Amino acid sequence: MKQMKSVLARVLVAAMVLGMLPMGQASESGAAAKVKLSAKKLTITKGKTKKLSVKNAKKYKVSWKVKSKKTATIKKSGKYAVKVTGKKAGKTTITCTLKKGKKSKKLTCKVVVESKNAVTSKPTPKATPVNTPVVTPKSTPTATPTATPEPTTPAMKEIFKGVIDNVGTCLTYNQTWNNRKEMQDANTMAFVDKNFNSFTLENEMKPDSMLSSHTLLPVADAKKAGYVIGDDYTETTVPQLNLATIEGVLKIAKEHNIRMRAHTLMWHQQTPTWFFKEGYQDDGAVVDEATMNARLEFFVRTIVRYVLDKEVELTGEAGSLVYAWDVVNEYVHRSNASTNPTWTSVYGDLGLQPTYVKAAFEYAYDELKKKNVQDKVTLFYNDYDTYFSVEDELALINYINEGEEAKICGGIGMQSHVDIRRPTLEEYGKALDAFLAAGLEVQITELDITINFDTDDTNGRTPTYAYKNEGETNDDQAAFTKDFIRLIADKQKNRDKKVSPKGITGITVWGISDSTSWRGDCKPPSWSGSCKPLFFTKKRVKDPQTNKYVYTYVPKPSYNAMIEALK
Repeated sequence: MKQMKSVLARVLVAAMVLGMLPMGQASESGAAAKVKLSAKKLTITKGKTKKLSVKNAKKYKVSWKVKSKKTATIKKSGKYAVKVTGKKAGKTTITCTLKKGKKSKKLTCKVVVESKNAVTSKPTPKATPVNTPVVTPKSTPTATPTATPEPTTPAMKEIFKGVIDNVGTCLTYNQTWNNRKEMQDANTMAFVDKNFNSFTLENEMKPDSMLSSHTLLPVADAKKAGYVIGDDYTETTVPQLNLATIEGVLKIAKEHNIRMRAHTLMWHQQTPTWFFKEGYQDDGAVVDEATMNARLEFFVRTIVRYVLDKEVELTGEAGSLVYAWDVVNEYVHRSNASTNPTWTSVYGDLGLQPTYVKAAFEYAYDELKKKNVQDKVTLFYNDYDTYFSVEDELALINYINEGEEAKICGGIGMQSHVDIRRPTLEEYGKALDAFLAAGLEVQITELDITINFDTDDTNGRTPTYAYKNEGETNDDQAAFTKDFIRLIADKQKNRDKKVSPKGITGITVWGISDSTSWRGDCKPPSWSGSCKPLFFTKKRVKDPQTNKYVYTYVPKPSYNAMIEALK
């Protein structure tokens, strides 16, 4: 995702390396191995979970306690570990008490919980509020009522018409950790219906969501359930996949006539560590390459085939609802805040020629080909800061496609978590030129544009990639947005259509409003300090027809600037 993650990654790695032995190994010295925690410090994003274990404690009775349950909670994971979940931004301490007879000792781990990647806070809207909310539900509402912008505001998908075909946002279906169920809220979907024709699930198709239950199925039962188990799969069990989420999401997509970008099949983050271990157990050793190859094939083929079959069931046509897949996410930035172990623990660091990444695309493409939709559905490699790593991005994609019958990786997703000062328009434009010249389909996949966001790396200073009051305003965001959108439209219009016949085929805004953006929780305690990354604010107003308070989305100056840019 973002440059900020690199900073977090260095903190995490430094904390976890201290005193940590390789998984499943004891000290090779003649002396007894020292009892110690796997980490002396954990940094966790609010809503996320990490594992903390005690090493060499088999002779002890182990108990755990967290000082502040409001900040973090713990749940036992086997005899010698707990899963730590961040609840509220702040600091706390976890104490591990070890008892052997009458003797006891205590080990402590400091825990820092950061709020949504520690970037931003909720804004104060400055635009004119909407007078009449629209409440025309298409499905049963289950969440707080919300309403669409005033009817006179042009819809986002309309202002991009003739320039970019797929105009989307990210949504939640049943995201339990922050209780967001936007796709099950009728009035939110009324806003989506008006403005977008595409969507991406924010988190719920990432590997940890697909593998959320940690339930193991016998291979025979899994095959009966439709799981794709290859001949090379030698294990007796497979993990159960959370396919119910996909089914529910696809049904809503059909009902609302909105297509989906599937995100993502492979990522070095948000993947359970047990997925890389023997027996799918937390305390297992890391598996070998052959075992992991078979697991990867099972995972990719099962999910892609399930989606294609479900589309046929719902609409009679494969490829009718999911038109793009992010097969792999952020491989170029694989060292950034990765889980441990992860893919490189199995395969090593293969540079820009990762065999397992290529294999993931081969499995997904083969499933598309079996349904004859390989020319209808595009497989993407998705990454952040692509404008600073153009050569690496292209080298990776060229490797994936090398020796294949077709471009199995047909597109690049440019996440575009940008700031009004970073990257420059020139840097972004050069990246677009390079990707279009390579004949790739380009999609802007996770767009947000921050203000008052610390990107200053001049004079040897290290940026914090967090809120910094630089006096930037909504009007500054609007001025940049106008130039940014105009740049994209110009690149699309003036590209060489013989080299890049599809060009830029999608733009996805990463959230509906500032209040739901992952970059919308700023450090300052008041709403006056915010990085305000999106194009709508959410405002509570009274509906004159019902005399009840509802939420409505108010377009910001940047939204009007977008309209001006595309006139």
